[in-house]
Order: sequence, then C-alpha cells, then structure tokens
Amino acid sequence: MNMCRFRHSVWPVVALSLLVSVLFHEPACAQCDDKPAPDGLTWEFDEENSESFSFTGFLSDVFTPQLIRDTRNIRVYVRDPRFGELLRRCGDLRAVDGIFQKALRVAEFNIGRGLFLAMMACLEHQNVQVDMPVVGAVGLPLTFEEDSLFKARTANLPSRIYEDSPAGVHGDRDKLQHFFGSAYIAYVSEMPEIARATGNFIEWGEAKMIVGGADDVRDRRANKQGETFGHDLLYVKTLLPSDYLTLPVRVE
Repeated sequence: MNMCRFRHSVWPVVALSLLVSVLFHEPACAQCDDKPAPDGLTWEFDEENSESFSFTGFLSDVFTPQLIRDTRNIRVYVRDPRFGELLRRCGDLRAVDGIFQKALRVAEFNIGRGLFLAMMACLEHQNVQVDMPVVGAVGLPLTFEEDSLFKARTANLPSRIYEDSPAGVHGDRDKLQHFFGSAYIAYVSEMPEIARATGNFIEWGEAKMIVGGADDVRDRRANKQGETFGHDLLYVKTLLPSDYLTLPVRVE
C-alpha cells in the first residue's frame, strides 16, 4: 500500500475528529450558568449542608449574631477551591456574579443584605494605616480574619474585571469593595446621590488620611457603576453586577 496515499486519506479524518472533540467534548469545563458542568461542579456547590450536628457549633450559632454568621458563610464560599476553579473556567465577571448570587441566597434574597454581604466577601484590605495627628500612623483592622483565611479568600477574588485591569495577581480586585459598597448605599438609601457623596468622601479620606492612599479615578469609576447597579435594583430585581462593570460611566 502506498503510505503517502494512506496518510493523505487519514489526515482529514483525524482533523475532523479533533474538531468534534474541541467543539463537543468538554469533560472538565463548567457550563458557567445554572447547569452543572460535566464533572458536577456548579456555582451552588455548597448549598447542601452535609455536616453532622455539633452541639458546640449549635451553641456558637445561637450566641453569634446573624450578620457575623452570614459574613463568615460568604467568605467561606469565596475562599473555597471550587470557587477558584469556577473562576478559572468561567472568567472573572462571571465569578463576580457568582459572589452576588451566593450572597443573595445567604441573605434569603434580601437584596440590601445581599449587597452588604457581597461587599464583605470582597474586602481586599485586612487593615489600613490611618495617619492621625500627633500620634502618627495607627492600624485600623477591617476584616478581623485570621491571616491564612484572609490570604486564601483574597487570592480567589476576581481581579480581571475591566479591559484595562492591571496585570498581576492583584489586578482590580480592590475595585469590588467599591462597587458593592456603593451599590449597597444606593439601594438602602434609595438615593444614588448619597452613594456618590459617600464614595467621593471615602476617596478624599484615602488621599488625606490613609498612609499610601490616593484619590483614584478608577475607584470612582467602580463607585459610579455600583451606584447605578444598586439604584436600578430598586426597580429590576434580577440584574447582575457584570452588566454594570462593563457599563461606560462618566466619573464626576
């Protein structure tokens, strides 16, 4: 048999097989929506509580305020390796939506509480140094997490949320706290002007009082997008953060 003719006849079949494999065979790829991936992983990966009853845990829950328990819950979700895998498969913007949707479930679909929990999930600073008159820099804790838990959670935070996000591991993950914080204020106050004034005041305070802080136009962009998101949630309850993180805004 002529080997050249054999090779020429086989290559189209091989090429077709590879194309079919790429298009239709995704053994480890998440669907990136509400359906499970072929390996069973979904954004609701921890919804079924399989832990056995613990009397000590029960007492701890009884005497721990609900908001603290909810904050702990959403942070556990973000630092879970499965969330990190979903972020890798589906992208940063889809992961931001995942955080918000999980926060809503934890908050029993109370939107204001869900926005607050999303902000707490995305806090990117463990503490800040405040420049105080006379005494100098004073450390102010923000998250009250153990170092290892803080590092694991922030390592899983989406960071490539804008087309102009800086390269590197940190990227724009600090913008999420601005986005959800402004959204929360705009939603609960029902006045986007209050969210805007609060965001502007925080930026001014960062530049004036926080060691190494600056009034960042990119922070203001995230504030404005969050402000619009929170205000619009008053009227349409099914909106997602990704719709607004890609929204062009005019920064004042």
